[in-house]
Amino acid sequence: MSKQIIASTGSRRLITRRSSIGWALFVAYFALAANHHQFRSSSVAVVAVDPKPEHVALWLSNLSRYVRFRSGKFDCLAGMDGQGAPSESTLATWERQYSPSAWSVRFQTPDEVISHHVNFVTSESERNREALETSLNVAYGSGDRDKVDIYGDDLPPDAPLFVYIHGGYWQMLEKETSAYSAKPLVDRGVRVMIVGYELCPAVTLEELVRQIKAAGEFVLNYAAENGVKHVSMAGHSAGAHLIQSMIDHTFQNAVGEEFNLLKDVYLISGVYNVQELRYTKSVNKDNLLGIDDTNARRLSPLFANYDHLRSATGLRFHVYVAQHDSDVFREMSTRMSEHLKTYGLNSELTVLPNLDHFDIVESLASADYAITTAILDGIVGSSKE
Repeated sequence: MSKQIIASTGSRRLITRRSSIGWALFVAYFALAANHHQFRSSSVAVVAVDPKPEHVALWLSNLSRYVRFRSGKFDCLAGMDGQGAPSESTLATWERQYSPSAWSVRFQTPDEVISHHVNFVTSESERNREALETSLNVAYGSGDRDKVDIYGDDLPPDAPLFVYIHGGYWQMLEKETSAYSAKPLVDRGVRVMIVGYELCPAVTLEELVRQIKAAGEFVLNYAAENGVKHVSMAGHSAGAHLIQSMIDHTFQNAVGEEFNLLKDVYLISGVYNVQELRYTKSVNKDNLLGIDDTNARRLSPLFANYDHLRSATGLRFHVYVAQHDSDVFREMSTRMSEHLKTYGLNSELTVLPNLDHFDIVESLASADYAITTAILDGIVGSSKE
């Protein structure tokens, strides 16, 4: 079942004529569209008299974005499955599509989006460390960042466990600023574990996936040793990618029956296809992620085989994406949920309105937030089964 909170009317149109009449009609249509949808002011202002190719590309991008929001269709203009180096124009599209801060409508500039996010998650995490009983820097590996922070350490040993893996395109952020979800859950009797991990380029993405499997083994061993009956995991952006990359058949075999302690997986505005990212300078400058022809598809959860998860007991996937995520992020989430369903797995897609790539997780600090409520309901529901 999908909850796509976007209207499903209208159809996609492309305007390609270069005559003066054609462009006049195009500008009129674009103005009409902009009047019905809240674009960023900087985007609307690009309607110029001299239609240079870069202006044309941006006009079409904004128009298509409007149509997709109105129609509920999530299709990336660049073609997500394409192989080989992209053209200059395609690369420009990818750079914008994979720049989440460019799509927020809360602030005037992407820098303001990032600044607000960092300040918010830092202050909320610091507040939670002061307010809650914690056990910090518990090692699961030998690296400096191979550690977890545990919030609600004074709860009963067998309390339900919520595990959070932060985003940051595998190269930014840390567990110390990712504990903003802790208090609403701890207040309801749920222990919260925030996972730290090494960042690229200190390690490659492939090495990071192996590392996160070690973290997953630690989590499930911890749960088994303490009699925990319900483990839920959430990952944001790159963190969602890491969770989906972690739970392959080798991981399931390694942890054995402990895998069945994992009941709910929350995938929030995730990155599930890295094939295009390998070419983007904004994310993968000088190939700091270590992506190449041999591993790009293998490192993309959208193409992974999840048949082994059919044997998991009561495992549920909850795929979330923000209305103001980019087209490609919304498409990846839609496809990820559908991909899981092809293996007979329980997966539900929810598009959260009026949120962007950042406040979709900032809101986890609120007790009455949709995802917070879903996490708590999932725990209560499992205890009744």
